Amino acid sequence: QNRLQETTSILLEALKANRPDQAHLQTQLLAMNLQQAPKVAEAILQMNMLTHYDRAYIGQLCEKAGLMQYALEHYTDTADVKRCMLHAHTMSPEFLVQHFSKMAPETALECLTDLLRHNRQNLQVVVQVAIKYHEQIGAAKICKMFESFGSNEGVFYFLGAILSSSQDPEVHFNYIQAASRCGNMQEVERVCRESTVYDPTTVKNFLKDAKLPDPRPLIYVCDLHGYVNELTEYLYKNSLMKYIEVYVVKVNPTQCPTVIGTLIDLDCSEDFIKGLLQNVRAACPIEPLCAEVEKRNRLRLLLPWLEARGAEGNQDPLLHNG
Repeated sequence: QNRLQETTSILLEALKANRPDQAHLQTQLLAMNLQQAPKVAEAILQMNMLTHYDRAYIGQLCEKAGLMQYALEHYTDTADVKRCMLHAHTMSPEFLVQHFSKMAPETALECLTDLLRHNRQNLQVVVQVAIKYHEQIGAAKICKMFESFGSNEGVFYFLGAILSSSQDPEVHFNYIQAASRCGNMQEVERVCRESTVYDPTTVKNFLKDAKLPDPRPLIYVCDLHGYVNELTEYLYKNSLMKYIEVYVVKVNPTQCPTVIGTLIDLDCSEDFIKGLLQNVRAACPIEPLCAEVEKRNRLRLLLPWLEARGAEGNQDPLLHNG
């Protein structure tokens, strides 16, 4: 042990100039310490004073000594890199994220896939890498990888971080999908209401098929993109009557005529329609409402509502014509 310390001190002094012709001695210095005193070897590597030694050989010795982070730094062969990556839990996340910058996109994706397959606790670092290098690797490929492991969380956290800078409809749709599968209804609702990027038909069909307990995301999509008839039919057929009222009273009273017309076509009870109108009160536009109901020969339905508007002192000539 003393001999090793002595030799190490002499060699460190002799190799200070870091000359290419001393590559063999640099390799020897690191090798004997990695085999007998790994902590000393680690300290020498940390100094970054030697650069000409046999990197592949020292990489192997680092791996044998359990210094996986250093082994990974030394390897260039994909098989070696992937093998070391399986010890990611022993490395710092910052180092790992930085290390991925040295990889080709295909290799990076393979390594991320291996990390997830080997240990689900790697999810956090995989997401960090995916966020940083998604432009090189491709967001669609990363989503596919998470989905192959059934990791809605992975898709959710990854896309959540890149959503505001993405103009890709698929990214916005996948985020809505992942958020709903993770049960994060606030996010589903927010993106359905605020995003102008997603394809409305795709999102509408997904939300209808998903049959979420709270249909507000669907209400926003249909209201913003002109699917009011379809929305009304969906809510009615799924007995979500309370939400029909929420829509016409709180979200968009101007669409009340369309909703009423659709409800009549669906043979909805007159009592429900009359109750709905009384709750919307004067916020419902008179002319289109009369037109929708008259088309269906059901003007009688409107009498109580028209009388109530008259009693409020509404002077609209359309009201009196009605």
